[in-house]
Order: sequence, then C-alpha cells, then structure tokens
Amino acid sequence: MIMVIMRICIQKERMVNMKIYLVRHGESQSNYDKKQGKNYFCGQLDVPLTERGTWSAQLLQSYFDKKAIDHIYISDLLRTRQTYNAIFDKSIPASVTPLLRERSLGIFEGKMVEAVEQNPSYTRYFEDQNYLEFRHSFTQKAPEGESYADVMERVKQFFENEIDDSLDSIAIVAHQVVIRCCFVYLGYDLEATVIDRKIENCVPYELEK
Repeated sequence: MIMVIMRICIQKERMVNMKIYLVRHGESQSNYDKKQGKNYFCGQLDVPLTERGTWSAQLLQSYFDKKAIDHIYISDLLRTRQTYNAIFDKSIPASVTPLLRERSLGIFEGKMVEAVEQNPSYTRYFEDQNYLEFRHSFTQKAPEGESYADVMERVKQFFENEIDDSLDSIAIVAHQVVIRCCFVYLGYDLEATVIDRKIENCVPYELEK
C-alpha cells in the first residue's frame, strides 16, 4: 500500500513557525455504514472505528515515529481516541478536548437520512433555501445542531486557549469538519471553498502556524 502524505505548501507570513499535523480518524462505523447504503446522520454520535479504520491508523505509526511531536491534541469522541491509540507513542504528552468534536447535527443525529427527508416536520430543511444547505453551509444548521461557523468558533477557542505556542510541533486528531475549519483558521483555505475540500481518513496533513 502506498501511503499518500498531503503536505500543504502555501507561502505566507507566520508569526510562529509551528508544525501542525492534522489527522482525521480512521474509518468509523458510520463511514462504513454509509458505504453500505445505511445512510444516517452521524455528527457527534460516539461510533467506534471499524477493523479497517484501526488498521489504517496503525499504518501511520512508522510515519509519526520519524516526527518529533511535542504534544498531541485529540477530540474526546471514541473514534478519534481509538485512532490516537493506534498511532502514537504514549510517552508523548497528549490532551483530550471536546473543542475538537465533530460538528453537531442536533436532533437529526442517529436518524436515517431518508426518514428525515420524508418527515413533514423537517420539510424546510430540504426545500427552503434558508435551511436546505445545513449540511454544507457556514451559516445554516440542523435543528439544535451546529453550523460550520459554530465549529469555527470552537476551533478558534482551541488554538487560542489550549495550544502551547512555545511548542515546535503538534498533532491534532479530529474530524472532517473540524479539520476543514483548521484550514480556514490557519489561513490555508477560505470559507467559500473549504466545504468542498476532501479530508481523507488517516492521511496526515502537514501545515504550519
């Protein structure tokens, strides 16, 4: 298997030269279920990794063994904690934080997409222009859920309040929407385009801050 490492090389001025490795969790049960046609809203459901997800995370051990990581920051959901456990040397300091959780899809979480689409109570979320982009919008959101802007605020709090800026290199194990928001926060993408950025499972993205 050829491992593809995504290195983002965009020239920009930086106040601090910190390397940041972003890693999306391995294949989760909900990722697998969607591939099998069982399409439900996951969001912050605490689903585990599949065997394939654990295996793909283990493949990253040798990659990170060659990196001098000072600290690892991990979403508190099960799939990211399992990914961390499969990859990293436990002698490296690590922190678990809810600020890195996946975007909440509110009352839709755990419900089949087709059932929600057919429920008259939620018609506006699939027909009204002010609601129907809730899955792919920085401003719209599922009922009682979060928009990308809400996740962006969590990401901002994380970088401003939890990261030690004196560190040279950190790893972040998180989720697709959170990682997209990291790209925007760090100046590597725009709100208008990042929603279409594919974030692969267990592929490290190397950025700088």
